[in-house]
Amino acid sequence: MKIVYITNARLPTEKAHGVQILKMIKAFSGLGNQTVLVHPKRHQREISHKTDVFDFYQMEKVFQVKSLKFIDPYIFRPFMPKFLYRFFSFIIDFIWGIFSINYTKKYSPDFLIFRDNTPFSLFFSYFSGIPSVIEFHDMPPLISKRIFKFTLKRAKKIKCFSVTKKLSLDLENYFGLDGGSIKVLQDAVDLEDYIGKPKIKSSSDMPILTYCGSLSHEKGVDLLLETATNLEGFQIIIVGGLGAEVKIYSEKAKKMNIDNIRFIGQVLPSEVPNYLNSSDILLLPSSAKSKKSREYTSAMKLFEYLASGIPIIASNIPSNTEILTGDKNCILFNPDDSDSLVREIKKLWQNYDLREKISHNSIELSKEFTWENRCKVIIDEIKQIK
Repeated sequence: MKIVYITNARLPTEKAHGVQILKMIKAFSGLGNQTVLVHPKRHQREISHKTDVFDFYQMEKVFQVKSLKFIDPYIFRPFMPKFLYRFFSFIIDFIWGIFSINYTKKYSPDFLIFRDNTPFSLFFSYFSGIPSVIEFHDMPPLISKRIFKFTLKRAKKIKCFSVTKKLSLDLENYFGLDGGSIKVLQDAVDLEDYIGKPKIKSSSDMPILTYCGSLSHEKGVDLLLETATNLEGFQIIIVGGLGAEVKIYSEKAKKMNIDNIRFIGQVLPSEVPNYLNSSDILLLPSSAKSKKSREYTSAMKLFEYLASGIPIIASNIPSNTEILTGDKNCILFNPDDSDSLVREIKKLWQNYDLREKISHNSIELSKEFTWENRCKVIIDEIKQIK
Protein backbone atom coordinates (compact mmCIF):
# COMPACT_ATOMS: atom_id res chain seq x y z
CA MET A 1 0.00 0.00 0.00
CA LYS A 2 1.01 3.64 -0.50
CA ILE A 3 0.81 5.52 2.78
CA VAL A 4 1.41 9.20 3.44
CA TYR A 5 1.79 10.45 7.01
CA ILE A 6 1.02 14.17 7.36
CA THR A 7 2.00 16.10 10.46
CA ASN A 8 2.14 19.79 11.32
CA ALA A 9 4.88 19.20 13.88
CA ARG A 10 8.45 20.43 14.09
CA LEU A 11 10.77 17.59 13.11
CA PRO A 12 13.11 16.41 14.37
CA THR A 13 11.94 17.11 17.92
CA GLU A 14 13.03 16.09 21.41
CA LYS A 15 9.41 15.36 22.28
CA ALA A 16 7.94 11.85 22.36
CA HIS A 17 5.47 12.47 19.53
CA GLY A 18 8.38 12.76 17.11
CA VAL A 19 9.65 9.32 18.04
CA GLN A 20 6.12 7.92 17.79
CA ILE A 21 5.61 9.30 14.30
CA LEU A 22 8.94 8.02 12.98
CA LYS A 23 8.54 4.58 14.58
CA MET A 24 5.11 4.20 13.00
CA ILE A 25 6.35 5.12 9.54
CA LYS A 26 9.32 2.78 9.91
CA ALA A 27 6.97 -0.05 10.93
CA PHE A 28 4.62 0.58 8.00
CA SER A 29 7.64 0.42 5.71
CA GLY A 30 8.86 -2.76 7.36
CA LEU A 31 5.54 -4.39 6.52
CA GLY A 32 6.21 -3.82 2.82
CA ASN A 33 4.34 -0.54 2.32
CA GLN A 34 5.57 2.53 0.43
CA THR A 35 5.55 5.33 2.98
CA VAL A 36 6.15 9.07 2.87
CA LEU A 37 6.35 11.54 5.75
CA VAL A 38 5.18 15.07 4.93
CA HIS A 39 5.88 17.88 7.39
CA PRO A 40 6.57 21.64 7.31
CA LYS A 41 10.16 22.79 7.57
CA ARG A 42 10.56 24.69 10.83
CA HIS A 43 13.24 26.81 12.46
CA GLN A 44 15.35 24.80 14.93
CA ARG A 45 16.94 26.52 17.92
CA GLU A 46 18.84 23.52 19.29
CA ILE A 47 22.03 22.69 17.37
CA SER A 48 21.36 18.96 17.80
CA HIS A 49 18.06 19.39 15.95
CA LYS A 50 19.63 21.03 12.89
CA THR A 51 19.90 17.75 11.01
CA ASP A 52 17.57 15.47 9.08
CA VAL A 53 15.22 13.10 10.85
CA PHE A 54 17.17 9.97 9.89
CA ASP A 55 20.35 11.23 11.54
CA PHE A 56 18.55 12.53 14.62
CA TYR A 57 16.57 9.34 15.24
CA GLN A 58 19.38 7.14 13.88
CA MET A 59 17.13 5.33 11.42
CA GLU A 60 17.80 3.74 8.06
CA LYS A 61 16.32 5.58 5.08
CA VAL A 62 13.60 3.04 4.39
CA PHE A 63 10.93 5.68 3.68
CA GLN A 64 10.75 9.13 2.15
CA VAL A 65 10.68 12.38 4.11
CA LYS A 66 9.40 15.56 2.49
CA SER A 67 10.20 18.71 4.49
CA LEU A 68 8.10 21.34 2.78
CA LYS A 69 8.95 25.03 2.84
CA PHE A 70 6.10 26.66 4.68
CA ILE A 71 5.31 29.54 7.04
CA ASP A 72 6.71 28.90 10.52
CA PRO A 73 4.32 30.59 13.00
CA TYR A 74 6.68 30.08 15.95
CA ILE A 75 9.12 32.61 14.51
CA PHE A 76 6.46 35.32 14.96
CA ARG A 77 5.23 34.17 18.39
CA PRO A 78 7.47 36.48 20.50
CA PHE A 79 6.26 39.53 18.59
CA MET A 80 2.49 38.99 18.85
CA PRO A 81 -0.04 39.35 21.66
CA LYS A 82 -1.44 35.97 22.70
CA PHE A 83 -4.90 36.48 21.13
CA LEU A 84 -3.38 37.65 17.84
CA TYR A 85 -0.95 34.74 17.73
CA ARG A 86 -3.81 32.27 18.23
CA PHE A 87 -5.68 33.75 15.28
CA PHE A 88 -2.51 33.79 13.18
CA SER A 89 -1.82 30.12 14.04
CA PHE A 90 -5.40 29.23 13.11
CA ILE A 91 -4.93 30.75 9.65
CA ILE A 92 -1.57 29.01 9.17
CA ASP A 93 -3.07 25.66 10.21
CA PHE A 94 -5.93 26.18 7.75
CA ILE A 95 -3.51 26.93 4.90
CA TRP A 96 -1.32 23.94 5.86
CA GLY A 97 -4.42 21.74 5.64
CA ILE A 98 -5.02 22.77 2.03
CA PHE A 99 -1.34 22.79 1.11
CA SER A 100 -0.52 19.39 2.63
CA ILE A 101 -3.46 17.56 1.05
CA ASN A 102 -2.89 19.07 -2.39
CA TYR A 103 0.79 18.14 -2.20
CA THR A 104 -0.04 14.61 -1.08
CA LYS A 105 -2.28 13.87 -4.08
CA LYS A 106 0.81 13.52 -6.28
CA TYR A 107 1.58 10.21 -4.53
CA SER A 108 -1.90 8.73 -5.17
CA PRO A 109 -1.92 7.25 -1.64
CA ASP A 110 -4.12 4.37 -0.56
CA PHE A 111 -4.61 6.18 2.72
CA LEU A 112 -3.37 9.10 4.80
CA ILE A 113 -2.55 9.10 8.47
CA PHE A 114 -2.63 12.01 10.93
CA ARG A 115 -2.26 12.81 14.62
CA ASP A 116 -4.62 15.12 16.47
CA ASN A 117 -2.58 18.27 15.70
CA THR A 118 -3.79 18.33 12.08
CA PRO A 119 -7.57 19.02 12.13
CA PHE A 120 -7.57 20.93 8.84
CA SER A 121 -5.52 18.30 7.00
CA LEU A 122 -8.10 15.69 8.05
CA PHE A 123 -10.90 18.08 7.08
CA PHE A 124 -9.55 18.54 3.55
CA SER A 125 -8.73 14.83 3.22
CA TYR A 126 -12.46 14.22 3.73
CA PHE A 127 -13.26 16.44 0.74
CA SER A 128 -10.53 14.78 -1.32
CA GLY A 129 -12.12 11.38 -0.83
CA ILE A 130 -8.81 9.78 0.22
CA PRO A 131 -9.27 7.17 3.01
CA SER A 132 -7.69 8.46 6.21
CA VAL A 133 -6.65 7.51 9.74
CA ILE A 134 -6.65 9.89 12.68
CA GLU A 135 -4.85 9.10 15.95
CA PHE A 136 -5.88 10.94 19.11
CA HIS A 137 -3.20 11.15 21.78
CA ASP A 138 -4.96 13.79 23.85
CA MET A 139 -8.21 15.75 24.00
CA PRO A 140 -7.83 18.44 21.30
CA PRO A 141 -8.42 22.12 22.07
CA LEU A 142 -11.93 23.48 21.51
CA ILE A 143 -11.64 24.77 17.93
CA SER A 144 -9.85 21.61 16.80
CA LYS A 145 -12.54 19.47 18.47
CA ARG A 146 -15.24 21.29 16.54
CA ILE A 147 -13.42 20.78 13.24
CA PHE A 148 -12.94 17.09 14.02
CA LYS A 149 -16.61 16.78 15.01
CA PHE A 150 -17.84 18.35 11.77
CA THR A 151 -15.57 16.08 9.74
CA LEU A 152 -16.13 12.78 11.57
CA LYS A 153 -19.93 13.12 11.67
CA ARG A 154 -19.94 13.22 7.87
CA ALA A 155 -16.99 11.09 6.82
CA LYS A 156 -17.34 7.48 5.74
CA LYS A 157 -13.69 6.88 4.88
CA ILE A 158 -12.00 7.88 8.13
CA LYS A 159 -10.88 5.42 10.80
CA CYS A 160 -10.31 6.77 14.31
CA PHE A 161 -8.02 5.57 17.08
CA SER A 162 -7.10 6.84 20.52
CA VAL A 163 -4.44 5.73 22.97
CA THR A 164 -6.61 5.08 26.06
CA LYS A 165 -10.10 3.77 26.79
CA LYS A 166 -11.20 6.90 28.64
CA LEU A 167 -10.02 9.16 25.81
CA SER A 168 -11.99 7.06 23.32
CA LEU A 169 -15.17 7.32 25.40
CA ASP A 170 -14.86 11.07 25.96
CA LEU A 171 -14.16 11.74 22.27
CA GLU A 172 -17.08 9.58 21.14
CA ASN A 173 -19.39 11.47 23.51
CA TYR A 174 -18.18 14.86 22.29
CA PHE A 175 -18.30 13.95 18.59
CA GLY A 176 -21.68 12.21 18.95
CA LEU A 177 -20.31 8.94 17.55
CA ASP A 178 -21.52 5.41 18.28
CA GLY A 179 -19.69 3.46 20.96
CA GLY A 180 -16.70 1.65 19.54
CA SER A 181 -16.28 4.12 16.67
CA ILE A 182 -12.93 5.18 18.06
CA LYS A 183 -10.78 2.10 18.57
CA VAL A 184 -8.28 1.96 21.44
CA LEU A 185 -4.72 1.60 20.18
CA GLN A 186 -2.04 2.22 22.78
CA ASP A 187 1.50 3.26 21.95
CA ALA A 188 4.27 0.72 21.46
CA VAL A 189 7.97 -0.11 21.52
CA ASP A 190 10.66 -1.23 19.12
CA LEU A 191 11.77 -4.58 20.54
CA GLU A 192 14.97 -4.45 18.48
CA ASP A 193 16.20 -1.79 20.91
CA TYR A 194 15.86 -4.22 23.83
CA ILE A 195 17.40 -7.59 23.09
CA GLY A 196 18.14 -10.12 25.82
CA LYS A 197 17.08 -10.60 29.40
CA PRO A 198 18.63 -8.04 31.78
CA LYS A 199 20.64 -9.14 34.78
CA ILE A 200 18.58 -8.43 37.88
CA LYS A 201 21.01 -7.68 40.68
CA SER A 202 20.48 -9.37 44.02
CA SER A 203 22.33 -6.54 45.79
CA SER A 204 24.07 -3.23 45.20
CA ASP A 205 25.83 -0.59 47.29
CA MET A 206 23.79 2.11 45.55
CA PRO A 207 20.70 0.87 43.64
CA ILE A 208 19.86 3.03 40.63
CA LEU A 209 16.30 4.29 40.15
CA THR A 210 15.64 5.84 36.74
CA TYR A 211 12.92 8.06 35.34
CA CYS A 212 12.97 8.82 31.63
CA GLY A 213 10.73 11.48 30.08
CA SER A 214 9.81 15.12 30.05
CA LEU A 215 10.21 17.29 33.14
CA SER A 216 6.97 18.56 34.62
CA HIS A 217 4.80 18.31 37.70
CA GLU A 218 2.18 16.16 35.94
CA LYS A 219 4.88 13.65 35.00
CA GLY A 220 5.82 13.33 38.66
CA VAL A 221 9.25 14.99 38.67
CA ASP A 222 8.41 17.11 41.72
CA LEU A 223 7.32 13.94 43.49
CA LEU A 224 10.70 12.37 42.71
CA LEU A 225 12.48 15.30 44.37
CA GLU A 226 10.36 14.87 47.48
CA THR A 227 10.93 11.11 47.41
CA ALA A 228 14.70 11.47 47.07
CA THR A 229 14.94 13.13 50.48
CA ASN A 230 13.81 9.84 52.09
CA LEU A 231 15.85 7.45 49.96
CA GLU A 232 19.30 7.46 51.46
CA GLY A 233 21.37 4.76 49.81
CA PHE A 234 19.55 5.01 46.46
CA GLN A 235 20.59 7.01 43.38
CA ILE A 236 17.85 8.59 41.25
CA ILE A 237 18.68 9.27 37.61
CA ILE A 238 16.38 11.58 35.62
CA VAL A 239 16.79 11.40 31.85
CA GLY A 240 15.10 14.02 29.66
CA GLY A 241 14.19 17.65 29.54
CA LEU A 242 15.60 20.66 27.75
CA GLY A 243 18.40 22.75 29.24
CA ALA A 244 16.14 25.35 30.84
CA GLU A 245 13.96 22.68 32.50
CA VAL A 246 16.98 20.77 33.78
CA LYS A 247 18.39 23.98 35.25
CA ILE A 248 15.13 24.77 37.08
CA TYR A 249 14.86 21.32 38.64
CA SER A 250 18.57 21.07 39.42
CA GLU A 251 18.40 24.36 41.33
CA LYS A 252 15.28 23.17 43.13
CA ALA A 253 17.07 19.95 44.17
CA LYS A 254 20.03 21.98 45.39
CA LYS A 255 17.78 24.18 47.55
CA MET A 256 16.25 21.02 49.04
CA ASN A 257 19.77 19.71 49.84
CA ILE A 258 19.23 16.62 47.70
CA ASP A 259 22.50 14.92 46.76
CA ASN A 260 21.22 11.54 45.50
CA ILE A 261 19.52 12.74 42.32
CA ARG A 262 21.19 13.41 38.98
CA PHE A 263 19.72 15.13 35.92
CA ILE A 264 21.07 13.84 32.62
CA GLY A 265 19.02 16.12 30.38
CA GLN A 266 17.98 15.44 26.82
CA VAL A 267 19.57 12.44 25.11
CA LEU A 268 19.11 10.93 21.66
CA PRO A 269 16.31 8.33 21.46
CA SER A 270 18.92 5.70 20.60
CA GLU A 271 20.67 6.35 23.94
CA VAL A 272 17.58 5.72 26.09
CA PRO A 273 17.93 1.89 26.22
CA ASN A 274 21.41 2.20 27.73
CA TYR A 275 20.10 4.27 30.63
CA LEU A 276 17.18 1.92 31.25
CA ASN A 277 19.31 -1.22 31.07
CA SER A 278 21.83 0.14 33.56
CA SER A 279 19.09 0.71 36.16
CA ASP A 280 17.79 -1.45 38.99
CA ILE A 281 14.26 -0.04 39.11
CA LEU A 282 12.35 2.17 36.65
CA LEU A 283 9.94 4.84 37.88
CA LEU A 284 6.69 5.99 36.29
CA PRO A 285 5.39 8.55 38.82
CA SER A 286 2.68 10.26 36.72
CA SER A 287 0.36 12.50 38.71
CA ALA A 288 -3.34 11.75 39.27
CA LYS A 289 -4.06 15.48 39.64
CA SER A 290 -3.88 16.02 35.88
CA LYS A 291 -6.74 14.55 33.83
CA LYS A 292 -4.44 14.22 30.84
CA SER A 293 -1.88 12.27 32.84
CA ARG A 294 -4.49 10.27 34.75
CA GLU A 295 -6.78 9.21 31.89
CA TYR A 296 -5.46 10.19 28.46
CA THR A 297 -1.71 9.54 28.33
CA SER A 298 -0.26 6.39 26.81
CA ALA A 299 3.34 6.98 27.83
CA MET A 300 5.83 5.53 25.34
CA LYS A 301 8.30 5.17 28.17
CA LEU A 302 5.91 2.67 29.79
CA PHE A 303 6.36 0.30 26.85
CA GLU A 304 10.09 0.94 26.71
CA TYR A 305 10.26 0.14 30.42
CA LEU A 306 8.41 -3.13 29.83
CA ALA A 307 10.68 -4.16 26.96
CA SER A 308 13.82 -3.47 29.00
CA GLY A 309 12.76 -6.00 31.62
CA ILE A 310 13.90 -3.75 34.46
CA PRO A 311 11.27 -3.85 37.27
CA ILE A 312 8.78 -0.97 37.19
CA ILE A 313 7.15 1.04 39.95
CA ALA A 314 4.21 3.08 38.62
CA SER A 315 1.52 5.34 40.01
CA ASN A 316 -1.85 3.64 40.36
CA ILE A 317 -3.79 5.64 37.76
CA PRO A 318 -6.07 4.43 34.91
CA SER A 319 -3.67 5.33 32.10
CA ASN A 320 -1.09 3.02 33.68
CA THR A 321 -3.34 0.22 34.94
CA GLU A 322 -4.94 -0.08 31.51
CA ILE A 323 -1.66 -1.83 30.64
CA LEU A 324 0.01 -2.75 33.93
CA THR A 325 -1.06 -5.21 36.64
CA GLY A 326 0.25 -4.71 40.15
CA ASP A 327 2.54 -7.43 41.58
CA LYS A 328 2.60 -9.12 38.18
CA ASN A 329 4.46 -6.83 35.77
CA CYS A 330 4.93 -3.82 38.05
CA ILE A 331 4.50 -2.46 41.55
CA LEU A 332 1.83 0.21 41.97
CA PHE A 333 1.97 3.06 44.48
CA ASN A 334 -0.55 5.67 45.57
CA PRO A 335 -0.25 8.57 43.10
CA ASP A 336 1.23 11.85 44.34
CA ASP A 337 2.21 10.15 47.62
CA SER A 338 5.96 10.19 48.23
CA ASP A 339 5.66 8.05 51.37
CA SER A 340 3.91 5.35 49.37
CA LEU A 341 6.54 5.53 46.64
CA VAL A 342 9.37 5.26 49.17
CA ARG A 343 7.75 2.22 50.81
CA GLU A 344 7.26 0.41 47.50
CA ILE A 345 10.80 1.15 46.32
CA LYS A 346 12.33 -0.26 49.51
CA LYS A 347 9.96 -3.23 49.52
CA LEU A 348 10.69 -4.11 45.90
CA TRP A 349 14.45 -3.73 46.30
CA GLN A 350 14.41 -6.14 49.23
CA ASN A 351 12.48 -8.80 47.26
CA TYR A 352 14.75 -10.27 44.60
CA ASP A 353 12.28 -13.00 43.58
CA LEU A 354 9.55 -10.43 42.96
CA ARG A 355 11.89 -8.34 40.82
CA GLU A 356 12.76 -11.41 38.75
CA LYS A 357 9.07 -12.23 38.33
CA ILE A 358 8.18 -8.69 37.28
CA SER A 359 11.10 -8.62 34.85
CA HIS A 360 10.00 -11.83 33.11
CA ASN A 361 6.33 -10.76 32.90
CA SER A 362 7.23 -7.30 31.65
CA ILE A 363 9.22 -8.65 28.73
CA GLU A 364 6.40 -11.04 27.79
CA LEU A 365 3.81 -8.25 27.93
CA SER A 366 5.94 -5.93 25.79
CA LYS A 367 5.73 -8.41 22.89
CA GLU A 368 2.06 -7.46 22.44
CA PHE A 369 2.85 -3.77 22.00
CA THR A 370 5.08 -3.49 18.96
CA TRP A 371 4.90 -0.83 16.27
CA GLU A 372 4.38 -3.57 13.66
CA ASN A 373 1.35 -4.96 15.53
CA ARG A 374 -0.01 -1.44 15.85
CA CYS A 375 0.34 -0.80 12.11
CA LYS A 376 -1.33 -4.13 11.28
CA VAL A 377 -4.41 -3.08 13.26
CA ILE A 378 -4.62 0.18 11.32
CA ILE A 379 -4.19 -1.53 7.94
CA ASP A 380 -6.87 -4.10 8.81
CA GLU A 381 -9.28 -1.28 9.67
CA ILE A 382 -8.49 0.62 6.48
CA LYS A 383 -9.18 -2.49 4.38
CA GLN A 384 -12.74 -2.47 5.71
CA ILE A 385 -13.48 0.85 3.99
CA LYS A 386 -15.59 0.30 0.86
